[in-house]
Amino acid sequence: LDKLVGGWVPVRFLMFTAVGSLGVFMHMAVLAPALKSGVAFLAAQTLATTVAIAGNFFLNNALTYRDKQLKGLGPVLLGLVSFYAVCSIGGVANVGIANFLFAQQNYAWWISGIAGILVGGVWNYATSGLFTWRK
Repeated sequence: LDKLVGGWVPVRFLMFTAVGSLGVFMHMAVLAPALKSGVAFLAAQTLATTVAIAGNFFLNNALTYRDKQLKGLGPVLLGLVSFYAVCSIGGVANVGIANFLFAQQNYAWWISGIAGILVGGVWNYATSGLFTWRK
């Protein structure tokens, strides 16, 4: 993979992004049935987000950061809490940037959405590496 991207993009970032993409599927796999069973949107969205972040943490711990893998109940739980905190800030940045570009700068909704995702994703990658999987 490193040879394929030629060192232009860190392989770890590509793995982090791939895991994040799986997180979207996890999110929808929880959100859709929750909504179909009558759960209110806010509660269903909160549950889906909580599950997706946890799933992303465990996949990143096993795959993306396998060389810095957190092991043992204490380190894993602290890492999970740290990852939730990091991703919460990244989520706020994502929504804030996307909303600003869409509402204030008149960018198309999809450009605004992608910009938000990129900002949030880069934030989550950079800070989770510093705080969750530091060694």
